[in-house]
Formats: sequence, C-alpha cells, structure tokens
Amino acid sequence: MNRLVLISGLMLFSLFFGAGNLIFPPMLGHLAGEKMWVAMTGFTVTGILLPFITVIVVAYYDEGVERIGKPVHPLFGLIFAILIYMSIGAFYGIPRAANVAYEIGTGNLLPVHNSITLIIFSIIFFIVVYIAALNPTKIVNNIGKLLTPLLLIGIALLSIYAIFRPEAPLQASEGKYSGTPFISGVLEGYFTMDLIAALAFSIVIVNGFKYAGITDKSKIIFSVIKAGILSSGLLAIVYFSLAYIGGTTSRNGYQDGTDILTYNSLRIFGNFGDLLFSSIVVLACLTTCTGLVNACAEFAFRQYNRISYKIYVTIFTAVGFFFTTLGLETILSLALPLLTFLYPLSIVLVLVSLINIFIGFELKYAYILPVIVTLSISIMEIIYTNGLLNSDSISAVYLAIPLSRDGLGWLLPFVILTLIGLFIDHRGKRDALETKKQTK
Repeated sequence: MNRLVLISGLMLFSLFFGAGNLIFPPMLGHLAGEKMWVAMTGFTVTGILLPFITVIVVAYYDEGVERIGKPVHPLFGLIFAILIYMSIGAFYGIPRAANVAYEIGTGNLLPVHNSITLIIFSIIFFIVVYIAALNPTKIVNNIGKLLTPLLLIGIALLSIYAIFRPEAPLQASEGKYSGTPFISGVLEGYFTMDLIAALAFSIVIVNGFKYAGITDKSKIIFSVIKAGILSSGLLAIVYFSLAYIGGTTSRNGYQDGTDILTYNSLRIFGNFGDLLFSSIVVLACLTTCTGLVNACAEFAFRQYNRISYKIYVTIFTAVGFFFTTLGLETILSLALPLLTFLYPLSIVLVLVSLINIFIGFELKYAYILPVIVTLSISIMEIIYTNGLLNSDSISAVYLAIPLSRDGLGWLLPFVILTLIGLFIDHRGKRDALETKKQTK
C-alpha cells in the first residue's frame, strides 16, 4: 500500500506539474524579490491547496467530474463535465502542453522552426503519449516510476546548483508585489488553472488504487489523501526553489519565467543547460498530456462503453495532435473565453461539494444559487474582456462588483449566495423533519 501511495503521489505531482507550473514561480520570485516568501505563500493557496481539495472531493464522491455539477441538475452535471474535458483535454490542455513542449523544449536545439518541424515533433511526442496512456492499469507505474523521477532529477539539478550559486541576493520587490505580495501571489496561483486539470485527472489516481485491488471506499480516500499530501509537498518544494531562482536572478528585463530558467541553465551548465532545460520542459508536458489523454478516455468510456477504451485513447490522441498543429497562439485565442467561463464555476462547485461532505444533509440551493450568480458574472467578464455586444451597461455592472478588475468578481457573491443557500437548505430539512413528525 505504501509503495502504491508513493508511486501515485509521484504521478499526481507530475500530472499537476506542466510547463505553465514550471515558468510561473520564477517570474513571481523575480518580481517579488524580498517579499518572495509572502507572495509564494499566497501562490500555494490557489496553486496547491485548491487542486489538492479537488482531488479529495473527486475521490470522496467517486463518480468523476459529472458528480460535481449533478446537484444543480443531472443534465447540468453532464454538460459541465463534457466542457471540462473539452477545455482541459484534447481541445486545449493537451495541445497547449504539446505546443509548449515544442516551442520551449526545442527552442534552442532545432535550427529551424516551422509547421513541418512542429508536425514531426508532434508525431513523436504523441506516439509516446499514446503508448503511455494505452494501458490504464499500468499508467500509474509508467508515470510514477519512470517519467516523474526523471522530471524531478532534472528540476533538482537546476534548482540545487542555482540555490547554492545564486547570481544576486533577493532584491526589492516590483509592481503589484510591493504593496500586496500575498494577494498577488494568490492571484498568480489562481491563473495556473490547475483546479480544472485536477477535476479531469483525479479519477486517474482513484482508478489506480482500484486497479490495484483496493475496493473499500474509505481506504481509497485515505490513500488519495496521502498521495495528495506527498504531491503537494513536492510541488511546494519545487515551486519555492524555482521562485528563489527567479528572485536571485539579476534584473535584465526578462519577459517570463522561461527566459529566467533558460538564462540560469546556460549560466550554470553552459551549453548543456539548454539540453537540461529542454528535457525538463518536455518531460513536464509529456506527463501532463499522458494523464489528460487517459482521463478523457476514461470519462468517454464511462459515458458510452460500446466503444473500447483503446479507441478512445486513439481518438483523443489524434484530436490532440490535430489541434497541436494549429500552433499555440491559435489554441490560446480559441480557448480563453471558455476557460474564463469555466474556471470560477469549477472553484465554486468544488468548494460547495467540500462543504457538502461535512454537512449532515443534502444541499440543493447552496449549489444552485452560487452557480447562477457565478455563471452570470463569468458571462459579464467575457463580454467586458472581449468587448462583445458593445454593452457599456454590462461592463459598468461588472466593474462595480468588488474584485472584478482582478478577475475575482465572483468571489464575494459566491460567499453570500452560498450562505443564503445553506440557510434555505437547512430550513428545508428542518421543515421536512417537522412535517414527518406531524404525520406520525
């Protein structure tokens, strides 16, 4: 059991740790400087804690993503699940990770970058993904035993040398990190959107324990929690190490974390640094894509099992390959409105589901009311951000909501409507008990 928990924890870490997670912390540390520790504490709240909670919630209900939205309405739950797997799966998450692997992982290694080299790289990349995801009973071993240790070794080599050979001391913080480092770190972790990824592939972890012969629900939940703690601990160590690398890198006008890590790889290891950093990025993206293909295929097979799991893996791998060839810019432009719509809704449903675990009665309005207000605010945000409908009145209403300029306009209404919903549900339960007593 402990061995399986260890492997599952390593796998969970590698599924969370995509290319975006690799490049966010260095830039945060670079800009936060002396306030890096405070900012990174905020980052862990949304970048580690929320995804960890999501894994536990999915394991507890053991019905996949569709259960999260089912209390609102069964059809809503199914549509929500389909949108989650579309966005984080073959239509966005998989091709995004593959494109990042290509653009960053081969940036300084290939003499030419064009559509032909992208296609050749993608063919090789997705063949590996396909083979790794093909057998769901071995996916935990494939990732947890093989890919994750390689990924950790690469990150450790870079981090240890950079920590012991820093280029400069932590410098004064810049911009938003000067005044509100904790809140700015929270928002930075929020924009990793790892919670949506956790909704998609948490079932992979749960199924890993089932394939190992564990059938008792409480044992599965407890094992998932232990694997999640291991994964979260590793993420925290890696995130803080990468942030420290960024914080101790001299100010030279870096555009993002990729530039910072590439520079430090070259500074510490010379030309070998390019190969090291490229390997880290490709492995990070490879593990993420493998987990997402597996999760999408598992979901599709649960909904319609007349098609084999192998065919679903083939379909999602092929669709991911196709969208990868469109290029990163096209993928991001197509998917951004969908993610803006889905991410706040996902957080709301996960948090209400967590509350429902500890409440002694079934919730209804505590789901419905927050979902309605969150959907409304998300639609207004999309209209405002993308300049749709030319509606000044909608934009004015949206901007009047607290925290809307930070992309968190849903937060305060969610808290208020959840409390109202809990009150209504509690009163409904009390009235039902009184009616039952009277009928006796």
